[in-house]
Amino acid sequence: MKKFFTTLLVLLLVSCSSTDISEEASSDDTQSQEIVFEQGFGKNPSEYVANWNKLVSEIASDEETLFYFSIDPDNVQWASTDRNILLYQFGLNENTQSAFVLNMLIADDTVVGVEFFSPVANDEVTAQRTRLFFLIIIAMSDETLDKDGRESVLSKVGLYDEVESPNQIGGGVTVNAVRYVVEPLVDRGLLVGINFYSTSDSE
Repeated sequence: MKKFFTTLLVLLLVSCSSTDISEEASSDDTQSQEIVFEQGFGKNPSEYVANWNKLVSEIASDEETLFYFSIDPDNVQWASTDRNILLYQFGLNENTQSAFVLNMLIADDTVVGVEFFSPVANDEVTAQRTRLFFLIIIAMSDETLDKDGRESVLSKVGLYDEVESPNQIGGGVTVNAVRYVVEPLVDRGLLVGINFYSTSDSE
C-alpha cells in the first residue's frame, strides 16, 4: 500500500498554472499551451460547470479524455432537499465499483467549495485520472497560483509525506483565502479512497 501511494504522489507532482498548463492528459509527447479560463469559486453552479469544461477542453489531448473529465450539466443533481450540495459522478458508463465524485458546495446560488472523492486502485489509469482531477480542482479554486504555488499546496496537505499507515495520510493548509484538506478513507486498515476538500475561507 505504501509503495502504491508513493507512486501516486510522483504522478501528482506535475506543473500547473493559470495560463500555462501542460497537457497532462497525454501519456506521450506533451507540450505547453496558453489557455484562458476563470476559477469557479464565487460563480453560480452553471458558470462553475462551464469554466470546468472549458479548462478540460483546453488540456484534453483526445476525445476520450475530454468526455471522461467533462461535466454533463444534465447529470448534475442536488444531493439533498436542502439544495446546498450539487453532486456529479464521473465515469458512470464504465463498469467500475467506485467512481470519482464531485460535490459542489452552494451558498446563495454561489459555489463556495468542493468535496472530491478519488478511489484508490493499484492501476495506472486510476492514478493518471486522480492526478488530472487534482490539477483541475486546484486550478478552479485559485487561478492566481503559479506552478510552484500549486505544488506547495499539495506538499502542505501531506501528499508528499512518508507515512507508516494510511490513517496518517493528509493534512490541511489555507492559501489565498482557500482552505485545502486531504483526508484518507480507510477500510479495515486499507486505503480505499482519498477525500480532497477545497473551500473558500474568505468569510
